[in-house]
Amino acid sequence: MSAMNRNTVEEIKARIPIEDLIGSYIKVEKSGKSYKARCPFHNEKSPSFFISPDRGGYYCFGCNAKGDIFSFVEQFEGLDFRGALKILADRAGVKLVHDEKADGERDRLYKVMELATAYFEEQLARSAEAREYIKSRGITEETQESFRIGLAPDGWRNLMTYLKGKGFNEAAMEKVGLIKQKEGTSDYYDRFRGRIMFPISDSSGRVIAFSGRILKDVKNADGSSPAKYLNSPDTPLFDKSLVLYGLDKAKTEIRRLNYTIFVEGQMDLVMSHQAGIKNTVASSGTALSEETMNATGIISNLGLVRRLSPNVIIAFDSDSAGRKAALRAAGIALSLAMDVKIADIVGGKDPADLVKEDVEKWRQTLKDAKPVIEFELGNVVREHVESKSTDARKLTKMVTERVLPLVARIESSSDQSHFVAMIADQAKIPVDSVWQDVRVVAKRLKEAEAAANPVANQFNSAPQTSGRNTITKARTTSEMPRRVDLIERRLFGLLFLMEKEGLNNQVTTTNNQVKKMAGESYEARVAFADQNKNDLMFEAESFFGTDAGKDGENWERPMKELLKNFEEDIISDEIVTAMHELKIAEKAGDNEKVMELAKKCQALSIRKAQIGKGK
Repeated sequence: MSAMNRNTVEEIKARIPIEDLIGSYIKVEKSGKSYKARCPFHNEKSPSFFISPDRGGYYCFGCNAKGDIFSFVEQFEGLDFRGALKILADRAGVKLVHDEKADGERDRLYKVMELATAYFEEQLARSAEAREYIKSRGITEETQESFRIGLAPDGWRNLMTYLKGKGFNEAAMEKVGLIKQKEGTSDYYDRFRGRIMFPISDSSGRVIAFSGRILKDVKNADGSSPAKYLNSPDTPLFDKSLVLYGLDKAKTEIRRLNYTIFVEGQMDLVMSHQAGIKNTVASSGTALSEETMNATGIISNLGLVRRLSPNVIIAFDSDSAGRKAALRAAGIALSLAMDVKIADIVGGKDPADLVKEDVEKWRQTLKDAKPVIEFELGNVVREHVESKSTDARKLTKMVTERVLPLVARIESSSDQSHFVAMIADQAKIPVDSVWQDVRVVAKRLKEAEAAANPVANQFNSAPQTSGRNTITKARTTSEMPRRVDLIERRLFGLLFLMEKEGLNNQVTTTNNQVKKMAGESYEARVAFADQNKNDLMFEAESFFGTDAGKDGENWERPMKELLKNFEEDIISDEIVTAMHELKIAEKAGDNEKVMELAKKCQALSIRKAQIGKGK
């Protein structure tokens, strides 16, 4: 995309009222001249999220989430500014002009992935064997084109040669995982060879990774078999824990129907969509995150699905590996306060086979899905009966190992009570004993998770400013979030524009102010901004234009407002951290520390109020 005229952004805003946009994602209610809703960025029972049509913005009094239509789409869908711009421009019917001269590094990486996708599509069109394979799986030509399925042909350097011809070097190709370097040499070769290629896209539809299925059952040189599926590694564009295959195509239907169907494989997803069941996503080529957000505040794949709808049906393969994966996914979803059902696919089939055989059987299987705890409890009781064991302790042990970890992950006490009563009834175990074991299992799970990931536990135990992409402690480390908070992005972007226009005195003065406000996190913030300079400048140009005016007068007012908001956000983070430390001190009975932190919280609150009044 080109350096953007701010009129483009204003035109998009004019065509998409903020209340309509947010109302298409979450339920909103009229409240005087404004609208209110339960905040999608943190858990709450009473609405504290307000939308102002007059100002074209939103604000949450619970978690301080704020912004405009662009930041809402970024925060809700886990996108960068350009991804949000693409979605909103498409929605508004505004054409974005692309100027390759203005491209930053990330733009070129997206371009490489787009060219690779087109290349794989072209290779599929040339291969009768690959097209016949796809047809044999029941995939129609229309579906193949819709999902941009392609072919990575046999050969070690086909794609690399093609992309070199388009002006890209090995460094860019390696960075997005398309080629690999031969160990001990300077030679590169294609990562994907002889595979049916499934592009994985982000929420805006930009290709960010691939999953490739082997086309022929051939042997490696050492006699071993190649992996059935080969997926892109983590790259600057692709993080396995942040993406689900097909979510870009499924999100509208998920919101409309208020539930998600979660399958394992690409074929499962493609066939389900082909059957008209388009609220389906897949874990293919991705990894499920245990958290809604990671330590830098970026939304995870299941966290994003949870925002779209809290209801999910898991329909994995019916073999033992599929069942195990389904229960693991169910456990994660339960811990995210989702309502989870399991679709029982019988006869050793996977969803793709079932759809190909009889679409109605697939629909009925989904309708017959049971709550995961009921499903697994039924399996445990049936297996115990079939074993003809007379030892009741064996049944209790199976329930404790397989069912209670699921119960322990449920957030709702009433839901827990419902399933505890069900377990007690079907397994013939006293209710009090079931409750006692649930508590023991919950404690064990918590300790295991803390031991497995102490760093994440440190962040997740502290209060988060969920609506912003920051966590205070993460700010003071050298490893900064990959997507900076809205205010900070625009602040540094405008600083870069001022620098570009030669407004050196203003840049020096403003930088000193930012340094004073940011304190010890200043160097890390600057380092991160420098890494994303082109993107931040692009966004700043979109919002503030490219005409600085005489001595930068056109940018003075927005910069003053950004600095005010930036300092408010810094202090809000400090208050959150101080409050958390205060609670710890209170529990420890450290009265001296309690007094010190109470005074600090009071002083910070007073300072924040003064900033709000412009003092």
